[in-house]
Amino acid sequence: MLKTRLLRTIILPKEESEEFTYAEIEEGTHFRGHNLWLLVISMVIACIGLNINSQAAVIGAMLISPLMGPVVGLSFGLSIHNKDLVKKSLQNWGIMIVTSLIASTIYFVVSPFDSETSQLEAFKEATIFDCMLALFGGFAWFLGIIRKEAIKVIAGVAVSTACIPPLCTAGFGIAHLNFDFFFGGMYFYLINCVFIGIGTWILSIVLGFQKYYLEKVERRNKKYIWIVTVASILVLFPSVLITIKKFNNEKLKESADQYVALIQKKHPEIEIVKYKSKEENGKNYLDITILNDQSFVDNKILKEADSLNQNIEIRWHYAPDSGKSELIKLQEQINELRAELKKTNN
Repeated sequence: MLKTRLLRTIILPKEESEEFTYAEIEEGTHFRGHNLWLLVISMVIACIGLNINSQAAVIGAMLISPLMGPVVGLSFGLSIHNKDLVKKSLQNWGIMIVTSLIASTIYFVVSPFDSETSQLEAFKEATIFDCMLALFGGFAWFLGIIRKEAIKVIAGVAVSTACIPPLCTAGFGIAHLNFDFFFGGMYFYLINCVFIGIGTWILSIVLGFQKYYLEKVERRNKKYIWIVTVASILVLFPSVLITIKKFNNEKLKESADQYVALIQKKHPEIEIVKYKSKEENGKNYLDITILNDQSFVDNKILKEADSLNQNIEIRWHYAPDSGKSELIKLQEQINELRAELKKTNN
């Protein structure tokens, strides 16, 4: 009794027939008319959002974009060995990528704003977590397709997997001849497509779609499992390296913040203007700009501050003389305000 209830809870029933699901997936692969113009419009909206750092605009563009249809169609076609669906999906996928790159490149060529915003930077480097998002997004997408009402699920997957912004980032790279942005954006988009496709391919087998369309699939499955596994590892490897690099950068930044806070607490006479941590040639550095005179570097107090940290090499810099007086005045004003605030609180 309990086992039956548990099975009823976790089982994935098909709300549509296999033929209806196939027709729905095939329809989503087409890029003509409404779908084509929706893609162009959504690309322009996403480019504007990335250009002015508007997260709302980027999310809106992802909601209306029809980007994932050919990717799902391609993986589903490979799963059921349907050459016509695979061919159609590949053709429309190519049209979709070219159209997206043209639309985004034209926008960034025309746009007067050339700055590399934080939104653009976010889609230049893909980590292993983005691969996981795409994989589970592929699961959710396919589950949405086999349901009768899938609009909310599909819209949510479009936002979570973020297929449009990487193509906009690649377009930014083409427009400004910045190959870091181009290759970074294209790789980000590639891992989204690959792992969305893998999610679709896995569920098409688990839910019996492959078995419905094919006979003697066991031998074919073993071959395709090896192909999918090798392809996944090859695509995943760069994202693992990027993840490790980001993790190390975060650890370095955290250590730098703690170190600077310790210096300021132990030696308040050191006036720190700014500081930045970075890794160069396998070694960690912390560049600190101070307001104190250059002769201060020979002071025992400063040498003691250097010895507080063992893993980061400190490089001291000095604020230019032209800006020192202004910074000193600003510091004096801050001190006066702090004194006033303390009196008010008392």
